[in-house]
Amino acid sequence: MRPGSSFAQMCDTPAMLTSPRHLRVRTTARVWLVVAAWLGGQGALPAPAWGEPLALTYADTVARAVREAPQVVAARTRIAIAEAEVAIAGVLPNPSVWAGSSTQAARLSAGVSLPLLILGQRSAAMAAGQADQAAVQADIDVTRQDVRAAAGHAYVALWLAEKTAAARRQAATVAAQLDDAVTQRIAVGSAPRFEGLRAHADRLRADAEAVEAQALVVAAAVDLGRWLAVQEPEDLRTAGDPDVPDQSPALISLRDRANRAPAVLREEAAARAADAHADRERALVRPALVLDVGADIGDPTLPATNYRAQLGVELPLLSQRRPQVQREQAAAQAARVRATSERAMASADLVVAYRTFEAHSSRFASFRDVVVPATNQAAQAMRDAYRLGRASLAAVLEAERAHIETSLGLLQAQAARAGDWIDLEHALGTQNKGAQP
Repeated sequence: MRPGSSFAQMCDTPAMLTSPRHLRVRTTARVWLVVAAWLGGQGALPAPAWGEPLALTYADTVARAVREAPQVVAARTRIAIAEAEVAIAGVLPNPSVWAGSSTQAARLSAGVSLPLLILGQRSAAMAAGQADQAAVQADIDVTRQDVRAAAGHAYVALWLAEKTAAARRQAATVAAQLDDAVTQRIAVGSAPRFEGLRAHADRLRADAEAVEAQALVVAAAVDLGRWLAVQEPEDLRTAGDPDVPDQSPALISLRDRANRAPAVLREEAAARAADAHADRERALVRPALVLDVGADIGDPTLPATNYRAQLGVELPLLSQRRPQVQREQAAAQAARVRATSERAMASADLVVAYRTFEAHSSRFASFRDVVVPATNQAAQAMRDAYRLGRASLAAVLEAERAHIETSLGLLQAQAARAGDWIDLEHALGTQNKGAQP
């Protein structure tokens, strides 16, 4: 069967009419076509439903990532554990009830022993649990910020893959048009045959690059899907360019904000939690009080029931909990050192991202305003000159390649600029969904 021909058309060819067997095949084919058409009209053979591409904007992508990414969902489960730890720290100790009997004294002796946490032990333990909960929340904020940046970079990669695929398809169309033009010139004898071979080879190369670029779109979509928890990530597509401002704010106005990046706040929260744990250990050194209340009933040596009460005190003579306090103090100091390191790293990341963003912005503006229009005009001029016989095929191909490369360079500069802005937002700890940090 020839490409592009239908089964009904093949049944009507002269070769199908040369024998009775072919007549039977033709008749059977027509019967099956009629039956299939009738079943299709009755709805027995519905057309397959293909999945529609899921197009997301940049803002929708990062918002969904920080809300539904598996890493964020897993991190949020730790909040319930931290809340339970606070509740556990506030649990009061159970009382102890005892009862007994004797043959020579009271027929029944009963009492209750109740530990009394009235010297700050319980409040110190709850404060330590709340500090741990704040540290867990700060760590979740870091996870959200990392996921936001990763999803943003994945969105930019998918956007670049889509734009590159479109540019490759356009280049393949131009190569096909040029191949057809060269074929026509060879047919009329105005071009040598080797030019046709070269133009056709260039067309095949452009087609192969277009196929490769389209396949890379699916790969980029799957990479983005890991941050969005979608069932069919191959269908993901971008809807609009990444959110990048035309001009960045002054660097001096951003430096202070880098000092409050989520990674810095996490280490500061860890230091406060360690200090709270040290306070809890000091509170445990305070005396523990135990209240005992009892009664002796039926004692023959006493005229009536005897009631008694006593207060016991645990003396902290053998355990001062000094090693525990020193451990928590060391943990707090280590967290403060890490906070200082994170602050320095955030500041350096900010400066690097800011200067790189400026460099790529300059390159993007140059390509957009000067380079791409110039190469486009040059390629068009070469195509016109070739049609008039005033330019060689090599010059036309070189101009087309230059135009394609500069077009891809413009896309790459725009994508690099967007990636720099994402890194800048990550260094600042941006939590909003807009372009401005």
